Amino acid sequence: MTRRLFLFEARRLVRHPLVWGATVLVPALQTSLSGDQQPDLTMDPVNATGLATCLAAAVLVVASLAASRDGRHGMPESLAGLPGRAEHRTRALLLATPLVAGLAAAVAMGGYLAIRLLSGPAGGRLDVWEPLTAVAAAVLAATLGVAVGRWSPWLIAGPLVVAVLGFLIYMNPTNGQARWLLPVMQVHQPDWPDRPSAAHLVYVLAVAAFFGGIALLRHRVRPLPAAAAVAALAAAVPSGATAASTRPPTEFPTNVELTVGHVDSRVRERYFGPHAYRCTERQGLTYCAFRGYEPWIPLWEQAVRPVVAALPAARRARAPQVRQMSPNWSFADDSGVIRASMSWGHLDQRRMLAEDVAFWGAGLYDSAARHFSPSRRAALCDVRGQARTVVALWLIGQVSPPEARRQLHVDRNLGRLSGLDWGQAEIGYAKLLLASPGAREKVQANWGTLVKSTTTIDQALPLLGLERTFNAPTGATPCL
Repeated sequence: MTRRLFLFEARRLVRHPLVWGATVLVPALQTSLSGDQQPDLTMDPVNATGLATCLAAAVLVVASLAASRDGRHGMPESLAGLPGRAEHRTRALLLATPLVAGLAAAVAMGGYLAIRLLSGPAGGRLDVWEPLTAVAAAVLAATLGVAVGRWSPWLIAGPLVVAVLGFLIYMNPTNGQARWLLPVMQVHQPDWPDRPSAAHLVYVLAVAAFFGGIALLRHRVRPLPAAAAVAALAAAVPSGATAASTRPPTEFPTNVELTVGHVDSRVRERYFGPHAYRCTERQGLTYCAFRGYEPWIPLWEQAVRPVVAALPAARRARAPQVRQMSPNWSFADDSGVIRASMSWGHLDQRRMLAEDVAFWGAGLYDSAARHFSPSRRAALCDVRGQARTVVALWLIGQVSPPEARRQLHVDRNLGRLSGLDWGQAEIGYAKLLLASPGAREKVQANWGTLVKSTTTIDQALPLLGLERTFNAPTGATPCL
């Protein structure tokens, strides 16, 4: 009897539009959201697990409605004449819904990760427990849905549980340590250490088993379901406590200035330990990536190499390392390196790396460092009206396709973050220089003069073969 009911419920769930629709929606939507980013095995499973709660929500609603079917519209009287009891139908649902839900989540997560792996070189390190958590969350939703449907007489109970859980998951960043007691925990950054994903997976599976026992106890108290519920609770408490005890590495005292000594020990080992970097030399330049991100080095080279190639040979020979840096854990002076970010993909990040190389090449970083003082943290290094600013912006344009160089776009806010400030005149002259034939030869031949802080744009125009087109006054407090 239970076997036939199991097959019936399984077929019904597989055909249900909410279930298969959510199974298709999750990988499609997550692929669209992450399409402009290079695959990151650290973050992709975490992001997809969060979105997979849509599938879990659909499963919970469908399971609760199926479990409550016995008590609706005269069904008790109709079912009374059948040989199977309500307990058989509950057992069949507890077998069918977790199986179908788990398979649907596995298809959604596996499909998404396969799409990401095929879309380009993947960085980061895959934590196999993370995608399994998405499967476990769907299983939990299935058993919880059956328990809700059996214990509550209201059809709205399932959607209400989904709404409450959805709100709690959405507000997860404000839940403190209790955030790990929810089925998914999306609060993560690519430069954070490993999550307690294994303990969290055990916790989610234990809670799923607990609600399965609760659903069976609705009919009558029997030793096996009661023992299963107690055993599941005994496993859920320590595993949940272990996961909740893992403090996010950003929770530091606010009354101290962060140094390496204040950082979580896991962060120190990952980003400051002796084996933090994997370095390789490519065409005379050294690239250093955190463990797992080595496949991105050729992508960084595509942004770095055109800018370095435009420098004079003497300057090119002194090019610093290209080193991946964490925005959260960079405490040392990193002005002597070219900084690659923890994420990669869209053109903005490629341009930002090119800007870092160009600012170093034209000597703007050195001037910004001399201009900086602890008493003037917010002061900007004004490089308006200086020839080297035009040279730096021209260098940034080397990473753009030739047809796009007339639309040179540089992130002025990034310059401000680096302590630099320029205007529209400098960008205008850089566009003209990018469109000028023989510009590279002219820049390299007059390099020593062009990169002096005292050389104005008006003085550099004859050297660059450009006509005076824009008014480019020197800043009130020029950066020297």
